[in-house]
Amino acid sequence: MLDLAVRGLAKIDSTLLRLRLIGTMEARALTGDSVLPVGGKTKSLLAILALSDRKPVARSRLAELLWSRRPDDLARASLRQEIHRLLDALSPLGVEIINVQRHALSLKPALTSVDAERILNGGISVLRDLPPPSEVLLGELNGIDGAFDEWLANQRDRLERHIRSLFESALRHQTDPEILLDVAEQLLQREELNEVAWRTRIQTLISTGERALAMNYAEQVVHLFQERLGTQPGPATMALVTGLQSRSPLKIDPALGHVGEASSAETVASLHENAVSAGGDVMLREPLSAMAVPGGAFPRRLGTLTIMPFSAAHNTGLQNVAAEMTDMIEVGLQKLQMFTILPFPQNITEKSADFWEDLRRAGNDYVVTGLLRPNSAPNAGAKGHLIVRVLDLRQEGSIVWADRFDLPENDVERKALFYSIRILMQWTLLVAEGQRLSMRPVKELSAPGLALRALVLLLRTDCTLIGEIQSLIGRAVELDGDLPLVLFVHALVRCKAAQELWVADYAAELSEAVGLATRCSSQLGENPLAMMLSVCLETTSEGLLTHAKAILAERRQKWGYDGASLHVGSPLTHWCLSMQALLSEDYETASAEMKLFRDARVDHPASALCEPSSILVLILCGNMREAEQAGAAFAGLYPRCTRGLFNYLLTLADRDAPEQEIASVRNQMLRLAPELSVARAMSHHAYLPAELQKKLSVLLSKTGLPNG
Repeated sequence: MLDLAVRGLAKIDSTLLRLRLIGTMEARALTGDSVLPVGGKTKSLLAILALSDRKPVARSRLAELLWSRRPDDLARASLRQEIHRLLDALSPLGVEIINVQRHALSLKPALTSVDAERILNGGISVLRDLPPPSEVLLGELNGIDGAFDEWLANQRDRLERHIRSLFESALRHQTDPEILLDVAEQLLQREELNEVAWRTRIQTLISTGERALAMNYAEQVVHLFQERLGTQPGPATMALVTGLQSRSPLKIDPALGHVGEASSAETVASLHENAVSAGGDVMLREPLSAMAVPGGAFPRRLGTLTIMPFSAAHNTGLQNVAAEMTDMIEVGLQKLQMFTILPFPQNITEKSADFWEDLRRAGNDYVVTGLLRPNSAPNAGAKGHLIVRVLDLRQEGSIVWADRFDLPENDVERKALFYSIRILMQWTLLVAEGQRLSMRPVKELSAPGLALRALVLLLRTDCTLIGEIQSLIGRAVELDGDLPLVLFVHALVRCKAAQELWVADYAAELSEAVGLATRCSSQLGENPLAMMLSVCLETTSEGLLTHAKAILAERRQKWGYDGASLHVGSPLTHWCLSMQALLSEDYETASAEMKLFRDARVDHPASALCEPSSILVLILCGNMREAEQAGAAFAGLYPRCTRGLFNYLLTLADRDAPEQEIASVRNQMLRLAPELSVARAMSHHAYLPAELQKKLSVLLSKTGLPNG
């Protein structure tokens, strides 16, 4: 819809090197082959040159950005090495892309193209081709160096300010109502608190007669500012809102359709009667504190969600089952207390050409759909299979999450399955919301927004991001440390930071995390999110195993797991059961439950956080070959996870691998966690039974770690 440029033939990019810096970093030749360097420093060097506006960058500046903590001579030497690595990586191009001078470097403009540069140098026409807000400029290069992190933050801010100015320019110069609404919506996806976009949206709807929908958005913007910032929008926005409320008494239809008690012209005129202009600013006749938002506005949480009635394939006799499943999902999601659940609008039909847009205009961020099909083979042991999808209406109905499940005949197993679906859906929505906020300036984020951003960074399983994560959750705690989501992420951060950094007083940190998780669980009630975290933490805390077992057993019975097949359940439940069996020295059950976890973990966004300890279970149960394979795979995917490297090192030590192979993993781990020693590692595993501690001690003695 955003058609702001004259369309013609697509431009052909004939440059030899094409750089993508927004989202996953790419460097491709004209043939499409990748020439992206491997190392983080080398990538960062290329990124600095690409974002320097084609101006030469002094070697001293490059050294300062990438090695700010090293003496000048060492930094210069490291820079020379990285320049050689970069030139080697780009050598397949056959032409010198980088102009290397004695005191400075630069990219040759005629031979290279950069996606971020095209946006920074472009006009309104570039808005049609913007990447989604979830794709961050050089997101994979966080934590390279403190000075580089500061430079990168400035570059991201520069890019976002330019994009914002382009959107606002488009809003000022467009007159077509449909384009105005589309541009405003896209701007709000990037900046939820942009008042220019909110005013444009409300004013455009007033002018087109959609007054009920304009009133709904007026209520939303006031509630949003109160929720995020604890204040109201600026005077110009409040003048618009107050005029619409005070001069246009409306009975808002649930479908947000057109209401005709007053003409749009009268509504617009009322805005001017309620405000006077002074020095170019709109001033209200009444103080802002006297204005109240009508009670019709829904209380937003992390987002709004509606469940479209599940459907069944024709002539299957499963329509009643589909209706039952719709009710189970709706009630279950409502009990989670994370998202605002809105009833599905009765007057919106899927046959409508604007079906998804109508759902979005009704105030929904996400919609859940489900389709029930019979099994193709008779007597397949299940009633049918269910396909569930979650769609993001702010991203034109793109699929956020989808999965296919066998629907059990047994009611108990079906109840357990629906519990698992709700939990997977909740985690997916949390991650989706966190990614959506990733481009927002930190100063604009509320406590839940800060917690979500910290959670998304934590799921990268990169110990070099711990400092940034702790800063985000610390700010969230300052704003509102008692919110359930903040408590949950705070507990998770305390635990993972203590593990990844191998802190000295691990037991104390774990105890703090247990306390935070318990407080969160007491607030969320039926939501097992924090309860599962609390059980996980208590399972590996000295003296709390019995309590953790009792809580999990009681909740499994409540959720319908008791009596259900073993394959029905959350991956995290299998992880807890495996750890509890290991600590009870029931190695057969521990191995069986861990296999179930590892089979199901790919579907769970948080599985990477549990993966290192799952490898430890394999080691302690004697499954060394499987443990080494899993450790090698995990270390390859997450090379900055010290727990993953630690467990992989144990498997190498067990088979007496060549010293060079062991030293490579050990040195990488000690660079990330220099305080790690045999004594520190044993203190982090004090919860293990004596026999398992003895086995761990023998393995550690072969790793070459300092005894410390």
